[in-house]
Amino acid sequence: MKTQILQLESHDDAISTRDKMGWGQTRRVLLIWPARGRVLTRQLDLILLLRHSLTLGVQLALVTDDPQVHFNARQLGIQTFDSIHHAQETRWRRPTQSKLSRNRAQIERLAKPLSGKTLRDDPARPVRNPSALSPALRLGFFSLGVLALLCIVGIFFPSAQITLTPDTYIQEIIIPIQASASAARVSLSGVLPIRMTSAIVEGRDSLPTTGSVQIPEHYAAGRVTFTNLTDQAVTLPAGTVVSSPESGVRYATDRAGRVPAGPGQMLSLLVTALAPGSAANLPSGRIQAIEGALGVNLTVTNPEPISGGREVSTPAATPLDQSRIHNRLIAALRENALAEIQAALSPDDLLLSPLPSLARTLEESYDPPESQPASQINLALRLEFQIPTVSGEDLRSLAASVLDANLPEGYLAVPDTLEIEHLTDPDLGDDSTARWQLRARRTIQARLTPDQAIHLALGVSPTKARQRLMQNLTLSNPPGILLRPSWWPITPLLPIRISVISKQ
Repeated sequence: MKTQILQLESHDDAISTRDKMGWGQTRRVLLIWPARGRVLTRQLDLILLLRHSLTLGVQLALVTDDPQVHFNARQLGIQTFDSIHHAQETRWRRPTQSKLSRNRAQIERLAKPLSGKTLRDDPARPVRNPSALSPALRLGFFSLGVLALLCIVGIFFPSAQITLTPDTYIQEIIIPIQASASAARVSLSGVLPIRMTSAIVEGRDSLPTTGSVQIPEHYAAGRVTFTNLTDQAVTLPAGTVVSSPESGVRYATDRAGRVPAGPGQMLSLLVTALAPGSAANLPSGRIQAIEGALGVNLTVTNPEPISGGREVSTPAATPLDQSRIHNRLIAALRENALAEIQAALSPDDLLLSPLPSLARTLEESYDPPESQPASQINLALRLEFQIPTVSGEDLRSLAASVLDANLPEGYLAVPDTLEIEHLTDPDLGDDSTARWQLRARRTIQARLTPDQAIHLALGVSPTKARQRLMQNLTLSNPPGILLRPSWWPITPLLPIRISVISKQ
């Protein structure tokens, strides 16, 4: 049998659905409930639709998964299905004539008290007769509504800001410090680790020399006599070298010569020392050797002293000059290293020695070398210095820990107020342990809990709230309470409407 399928929308009501049912010309009407939203959930809605279907002479069925609609339909005898396909494939139950009569009677009984005009104006609820309430009762309900609105406004509208000034004072303590290279970490007993901070510096310096040295300058010269040992003439080339076996000084002939043939024949030639200086001056008879093969055929001697060799005096560096420039340059580089180390340290770091010590000599070069003639001496050094230090972070950590250990109950430290004053200079002993005293100081304030302050000031007059806060909290000044609006007589009743500000 042909079926009219009507898809309901989330905004449909009994009247709009009745209008849709009148459009078709079929004998069966299938109402499809929307997937979202709840419509026609009251039994009254289904009664009106069932009444209208009986008037049209059509059979009504529903497709819905709403349990309330299922229950109401079952009470009224309206058939329901899980899906459109199920409704089309399943045979619809036709009610008997007696059941139709009972349904009509039940529908008429349920629908009789309803006014048609009221249904059309508000089909979503039963008709209520406004004359059922007396004017006094309606005025009472209105007054209760106004009172409830005023209560809501009184609870949620006002707000308050409480300004608290916690009690503060200075906490200080004197701590004996012992810094050691063997300490690994900060200890509450006052032990701190020592850190070696190093710097590599280099520099050059020069000084005028104060010494002098004798430099050979003039060559000794004289005459030697060659004696022939053979029966043949012997030719001597220029530059023939003769020497003194005792001193090893060597001389060379100034020119060539020829010794006549025959034993005992002689030739006298001028010779000059090969090296300058007075060491080549010899008394007579000291030159006795001829270098080379000629020494087999000839003998040589100096019948007169060899003279004329001498030195001249010239400036030169002495060991004292080297020591002076070395000490002066090291002192300057030590100051430079100290400046570099101080620049690299943080302001709170502490030096345990006034000057750094020399750790290594990386490069040392004198120009000229010792005993060489020069009017000035130059020195280039590259050195590594180191100095013992204590970290400012360790100092602050120790001071804060000791102050925390002595913090009064109910107080807390004010951030960024810690100050450290060194009462004595560090004394670094031979055991590499430094000892001194410091004073640690900071500001502390009473611990205030906003929740406690709000609880004390909740729902009372500003004067009473101030009294409670002063009596129960540690404050240095009376609290400030700012109400909004300012004319509101009491503080808010809700904690979330009260804010607390703590100022130093």
